[in-house]
Amino acid sequence: MLRTYAAAATFLALTSTLGAQSPVATIGTEQFMLTSRGNGVEYRIDVWLPAGLDTMTVRPPIFVVTDGNLAFHTAHEINAMLGISGEASPLIIVGVSYPEKDGRGYTPIYAASRTRDYTPTNIASWPGGGGSAAFVAFLRDELIPFVEGRYRADSTQRGLGGHSLGGLFATYVLLQHPGIFSRYWIGSPSLWWDAPLAFTWVGQAKQASTKPHGRVYLTVGGDESDVMVPPMRRMAAELKRAFPALRVGSQVFPDESHGSVVGPSLSRAMRFLYGDFGRPTIPISPATRAEFTGDWTAAGFTVHLRPSPTGLQMSFVYGGNKLVDEMFAASRDTLFTRKTGATQWVAVRDAKGKITALRGTLLGATQEYTRAAKR
Repeated sequence: MLRTYAAAATFLALTSTLGAQSPVATIGTEQFMLTSRGNGVEYRIDVWLPAGLDTMTVRPPIFVVTDGNLAFHTAHEINAMLGISGEASPLIIVGVSYPEKDGRGYTPIYAASRTRDYTPTNIASWPGGGGSAAFVAFLRDELIPFVEGRYRADSTQRGLGGHSLGGLFATYVLLQHPGIFSRYWIGSPSLWWDAPLAFTWVGQAKQASTKPHGRVYLTVGGDESDVMVPPMRRMAAELKRAFPALRVGSQVFPDESHGSVVGPSLSRAMRFLYGDFGRPTIPISPATRAEFTGDWTAAGFTVHLRPSPTGLQMSFVYGGNKLVDEMFAASRDTLFTRKTGATQWVAVRDAKGKITALRGTLLGATQEYTRAAKR
């Protein structure tokens, strides 16, 4: 008993010196409130800024994530990790959230808010929907101009991502308002909503003056129901057939449920939308092979490019280990790898068209590599 009292007294003494506790802010994030002029709804906006933003010569685009209360931190942590490995470009992640006192829970108020904003119609079996048009207007006319102006973001690769009803909303924006974004993650989309409404949008978009373009990646968990998996597959197939300017990718993740699929879906989507995953390739010609072959060095670090049965092979020594990877061609002047740090090599040519250097991105850093002096 005395030992219990002593432990309690020690704990009380310790806590009395700590003072009042306050929420911990995530480094690199900012938060502000924005009330829509159109629908009168107050939104909590969370913004994550990639490391080194102030010194970047090329500004990153914004990637808007719906369900920000639940998905914002997952999205920016995944993008940070992919940036370290060079598998996706840095993004300004913008989470559109609702001003709940504790955003970690799926409360009735939160559920009602997302139903209102992410659904295009009101249906009897799930009342409270139909606010997608107003929510699109808020993103287009208020949030995006404010955020892109404040952080000087690149508007040419602006992205939108959503899961479940958020995936339905992303589908709606892609097909009904295709001029706002050019990158879309459509995760486990609730295409069952007011079915077959979402599939009628494909035909409407084919007739519109501005058609879907850019990139879209659709995902779903293999353990989700029949109202989720087949419709996602069907939508991916219809998008691919209907819109030549839209690069479409999709994935059914085995053994993943509606909740567990969010993490891997976001990771795969960011690699497809802002990296080399799924990137179209062309054959590496003998001429290209000859031009790139050699030893290339930057700041004392050397990369070896050699012919291989499939075209070209890259190798270098890192941490005492020799790493080897096959190279792929995105164009005559752009080569990349998929495994070893997701590298990219762009030819720098002189006035006569001869390669004088390679602008190489390796292990997350971009440098100009020149041919190593022959020994």
